[in-house]
Amino acid sequence: MNSTLRCFTKRSPAYPGHYPIGKLENLFLAAGSAVVSLVDVYRHDMLATLTETSTPTPLLQQMRGGMLATDTGRRILAERPRISTKSVDLNALKGMSRGTLGKEYSLWLERCGVTPDTRDPVHYINDQELAYIVQRYRESHDLYHLLLGQRVDILSELIIKWFEFSHFYLPVAGLSSAFGPLRLRHGWQRQNLFTHSGPWAIRQGIRCGPLMGIYWENEWE
Repeated sequence: MNSTLRCFTKRSPAYPGHYPIGKLENLFLAAGSAVVSLVDVYRHDMLATLTETSTPTPLLQQMRGGMLATDTGRRILAERPRISTKSVDLNALKGMSRGTLGKEYSLWLERCGVTPDTRDPVHYINDQELAYIVQRYRESHDLYHLLLGQRVDILSELIIKWFEFSHFYLPVAGLSSAFGPLRLRHGWQRQNLFTHSGPWAIRQGIRCGPLMGIYWENEWE
């Protein structure tokens, strides 16, 4: 699919891994990835594509504006840190004291059997800085799981999506919040989501400070 899209656009890539697309291509990708994501919730590549193609540019610009409004946010945009095994010393995090963000993050990764490298790179955001903001949001996702005490099952993911939608207003989080409950296999899970965990997650998303302005790498200890 990526090779096909490159045949339709004449623009040069703005950053490594970028596939420049126009409005029609964006619409096609958004529709296709939405359908596949609803059918197969484990197609994380399609969910990543949907995130990039469904998020309005003004919303990303608003997120950038929020980051530019603080010293820490400006540093993040200037330095563009990444959360991956190449940039984060997980062994060092494991050696930290219990109760520190670094230690708890390393324990969460082990407990859930995931690594920071599971997040797909951004391909379809045409603006380089806005692409980084989406990448930063994506790589911070596991930290939201940790801070909200959630694992990586479907119910936990929906709780995080409700949290993210109330905080970031991302369309993909709203779609997941609306249609994701159909994937819950048990009535008690839906009841928990709609009467307890979901409303709680929304309140947390509204109350917490701007998450994009947190330099996680400076908070490990």
